[in-house]
Amino acid sequence: MLTFTRVLGKCLTITTAAAIIVMMVHIVVHALARSLFDAPIYGTNEIVEYWYLPVVALLGIPAAQLQKEHITVTMAIERARPATASVFKVFACVLGVLVSLSFAWFGFGRALENMAIGSTADVSDIITWPVYFLVPVVFVLLAVLYVLDAIVIARTRQTDLDLVTGQPAEPETRTIADGSEL
Repeated sequence: MLTFTRVLGKCLTITTAAAIIVMMVHIVVHALARSLFDAPIYGTNEIVEYWYLPVVALLGIPAAQLQKEHITVTMAIERARPATASVFKVFACVLGVLVSLSFAWFGFGRALENMAIGSTADVSDIITWPVYFLVPVVFVLLAVLYVLDAIVIARTRQTDLDLVTGQPAEPETRTIADGSEL
């Protein structure tokens, strides 16, 4: 399982980084071509809006789940006994699976609709419907990560294990200007 999550984490990171770099190069070349040659690249704004940004935003969701970087409210479990905290975390993972699968189902329906009508970007003829299929893929992947998280919690009774390293996730501490920690 650690190998799967490690490989998945690297794939998500590399894909997202590549999308950001390609997007930046595309925007810079567009700006230079527009300024120097008065010949902008056709559809740059639409490509950025409908292709690059959804890839970056959507792939960040499972990446954050892998690295335990989502915002969590722990006031219900931080004072509970480890067994009780594990039950609450498994319940939260089950809810996460259900919500993720609901988003995936809805997203798949929308992707099929957009494919059927040949969805394009606003008034241009740049196709956008393939990107809509990323939504169900990402949310099914997120549901799988929630299932893996629930399995790890049920087996180890530790609620804060990082799925990539197998070690306890380090809580983030923030320092205030006067030197005290939050």
